[in-house]
Amino acid sequence: MIQLLENNEGMKKGILVYLIIVCISMPTITINAQKDISNIFKAGASDLNKVAEGYLTPAGNCFSAGMGLNWYNSAEVHKPFGFDITVGAGLIHVPLADQVFSLVGLTNLKANGGATEAPTLVGSGKGVTLDLMQPQTLANGSANPLYPGKITSFTTPAGLSTFVPAASIQFTIGLPVINDVSVRFVPKVSFSGVDISMWGIGIKHDFKQWIPVINELPFDAAILLAYNEFNLKYGFPVSSQITPATLVSNAFAYEPTTTDYSNQSMNMTANASTANILFSKEWAFFTPYVGFGVTKSSFNFTMAGNYPVLGDVKTQVVNTGGVNQTVPVLSNGKPVISIDNYVDPIKVSSSDIMPNATIGLRLRLFWILTLSGQYTFQKYPATSIGVGINIR
Repeated sequence: MIQLLENNEGMKKGILVYLIIVCISMPTITINAQKDISNIFKAGASDLNKVAEGYLTPAGNCFSAGMGLNWYNSAEVHKPFGFDITVGAGLIHVPLADQVFSLVGLTNLKANGGATEAPTLVGSGKGVTLDLMQPQTLANGSANPLYPGKITSFTTPAGLSTFVPAASIQFTIGLPVINDVSVRFVPKVSFSGVDISMWGIGIKHDFKQWIPVINELPFDAAILLAYNEFNLKYGFPVSSQITPATLVSNAFAYEPTTTDYSNQSMNMTANASTANILFSKEWAFFTPYVGFGVTKSSFNFTMAGNYPVLGDVKTQVVNTGGVNQTVPVLSNGKPVISIDNYVDPIKVSSSDIMPNATIGLRLRLFWILTLSGQYTFQKYPATSIGVGINIR
């Protein structure tokens, strides 16, 4: 399959378009907003993960929740070796509570203008300007001679969209006894430094056939179990690596470091498991359906590799007139700020269990072509559509 992609430019471009739709909410952070990522590292060690977690977690939750969509468009199962190929697309509606994150409780960051919240990745509007203030006490326990001065200012990343896209390409085949087996699979594809892969499997079984009397009633009923997993890795190019030079303002100097920052990358995994009970009724060319179930979703996001983070101002004790005083170390008249180096400094993870209910309608066009639309009521509501070739 990979060799086929390499030899078929048209197919490769088509797959890339699909993948960009699937993961548009995550790679955009690093590919199109590298400056914003650098800004997060200006938060200082004590506040770094608080800002990163507040900004990224809602997007990860929405993205992983969307992976549980479009597994079905009917409770009807295929006859043995009947099949369909369905392409689905949807939008996750971001709740208001997930469009902002709180700035309350930060240690050394102070919101410029007194703001108490900032937009998340799946929020809207511009970011909030934060001032990184000098701590009153340095890490070694001594008083900070520059307290309460300001180290630097930066703006939190802006919100990108209050809707998160979801997409799927699914092949389903009917088998004896088991009924339907659905497969989602995209081999690892690389573009612009990004490696992406995805796979999933689902089983739908007609349980109504085993219940006397009920099995004679004119509707379809089934249970569906499915699992879907997504993996992404983005290795920063040299021009986008986060180094001390990208963090330290002109008001400070820093000592050169020998740390190698060339291994910086962003890694993300997301998955969703879903269990549903489905009911549908076919009338002529259209089939309304409903589904009730639960989805368990999770994601893990890591800024992997070596990263610099702004630390304390360097100090020295000098004796002036018989009195010892702690003063900043200067270089060319500028206070020297320390650079703390961290391995895998940002680790954000979250999981959720969401009951859901889905209503939908499938239309059969031109015998084998189907068009479906559905709305899912859950913590992260979703609207989705599907187009498929269906031979039952």
